[in-house]
Amino acid sequence: MASAADFSQQDFDYIIIGGGTTGLALASILSTNANVRVGVIEAGLRKDDEMILVPGMIGKAVGNPEYDWNFVTKPQPFAQNREMPIPRGKILGGSSALNYMAYCRGSELEHNDWEKLGIKGWNWNTISDAIKSAEAWSPPTRHAKAHNADNVANNHGRYGYVKTTAYSYYYDLVLPFFETMNKLGVVTNQSEASGDTIGIWTYTASIDPQTNTRCYSTNAYYDRVSNRPTIVVLTGAQASKVVFRRTSSSDLQATAVEYHKGGRTYKVPVRREVIISTGALQTPQLLELSGIGNPDLLRRLNIPVKIDLPGVGENFQDHPRVSMGAELKGSHETADDLNSETFARQRLEQYRLSRTGMLSSTLSTLVFIPLSSFVPPDKVRNMLSTLDEALKLPQIQNSPWKKWYDVQRAWLENDGIAQLEVVFFPSYTHAGCTNEKAKHYTISVFLQHAWSRGHVHATSSSVLDPPEIDPETLDSLGNIDMMMLLEAVKYTFKVMETGALGDLTAEIIEPKPSWSDEQLMDYIRSDVVSGFHPIGTASMLPRSANGVVDNDLKVKLNLGYNCLRDVLTGFL
Repeated sequence: MASAADFSQQDFDYIIIGGGTTGLALASILSTNANVRVGVIEAGLRKDDEMILVPGMIGKAVGNPEYDWNFVTKPQPFAQNREMPIPRGKILGGSSALNYMAYCRGSELEHNDWEKLGIKGWNWNTISDAIKSAEAWSPPTRHAKAHNADNVANNHGRYGYVKTTAYSYYYDLVLPFFETMNKLGVVTNQSEASGDTIGIWTYTASIDPQTNTRCYSTNAYYDRVSNRPTIVVLTGAQASKVVFRRTSSSDLQATAVEYHKGGRTYKVPVRREVIISTGALQTPQLLELSGIGNPDLLRRLNIPVKIDLPGVGENFQDHPRVSMGAELKGSHETADDLNSETFARQRLEQYRLSRTGMLSSTLSTLVFIPLSSFVPPDKVRNMLSTLDEALKLPQIQNSPWKKWYDVQRAWLENDGIAQLEVVFFPSYTHAGCTNEKAKHYTISVFLQHAWSRGHVHATSSSVLDPPEIDPETLDSLGNIDMMMLLEAVKYTFKVMETGALGDLTAEIIEPKPSWSDEQLMDYIRSDVVSGFHPIGTASMLPRSANGVVDNDLKVKLNLGYNCLRDVLTGFL
């Protein structure tokens, strides 16, 4: 670790802005080359405490400004004008220090369809190979295998950086949930890492099986190389812009990065590349502060225009989430028990002594299903008919995202592509509960391919002012996002009332199965929030499709030897 002043005086081949999930991993790998020097600028600090490392404490750091940027959206008109929080890790290791530790694959079908959008070389084989090379998987325990953990070794990497395995502890509601989903026709998927995500499955977690602690970018990558002279990390400093030098009428060179720390401004030079790894919510802001973006916006903010690139900050997407709660019959051990200080203290002592018990795990079970699995056929037809009419509108036919809409429309009728994720949480809190011993569960539904498109933009010329975040939640073509969520809620009622889980359910708390469609839609508007998976604001697409980076993740500008790249979720 360096001081802000010392960092500015050093010579770097690469400067990576953002020491988070991807940035710190990339910096660590680049530093293995003895002929280069890598500098990392991270706004957060290093924190290796139990709120990060203990799996069962997931969520404890969210909302704490020492760990979380605490971003919120603009008020959302289609969701009762509510502002919605979107947690992002403000810490060395980024959101890999705060997330639910799911080390999951995407869909092979979806990844291969990226090439239809003009993206070359980014397909399932490329991405799967990269994920395997990063992974150091350990087979699941016998107990985990009894809970349907993935044990297909060929689908995992064994010699990478990120330690993964299945959890060793499972709540007693997990197997009844599997039985219920099977009864509803959802198959048990023994290895989502195959690229087929359809079904109900137990996820592999980024967890060290020897210590039962979180494995994240800091301890997986950086700790292996931190003593090398080829990598220097500056924490507690916020990058404010990339500095360019114009070498001709059309060429720019990225020559330095400006950053703030302790009320002072510094500038550090770079010889080869500046790599932005600040995620979907801060990458567009940093590009715009550097003079790259929509000229109209930049001029309003009094930022000199360096590159006209109107796609910056557009195409913002997320997974809208709605949650439903129920009370259980009988006696169960759930995360509700952790509301008792005595119980929570006992479980923490157990974990500290043996690395076992409830705090060695978190939620473990996910369901991914296509549209046809949760929407009745007649309603699918009506939904698609309404959508198709909306897709004929001139503004859609002439939209830069027309090809993307065509691909997304085809996915709605492809039973190999999930449109809904169903997540089972063994806890729930509701205001009307009068039974202190009552136990609960929550089922949350996430739209996997929402049709709403929003934006993220700088609000001033200062990086210290948070960006404007507008996901335009539920504002979708043909109102399809609301219609899919409505059917997802109705489907979840079936889950709560069917089979083994139904036998254990004493009462569905909220919403109620007896409510009308209008009442359920009002509930959706009042409850829908971010699924914490923001993407798209620096899209890897052709410029004609409002793309921001090319197939090599280079920002779309004419560059000399020094260049600017963007990595992480902004480009997806």
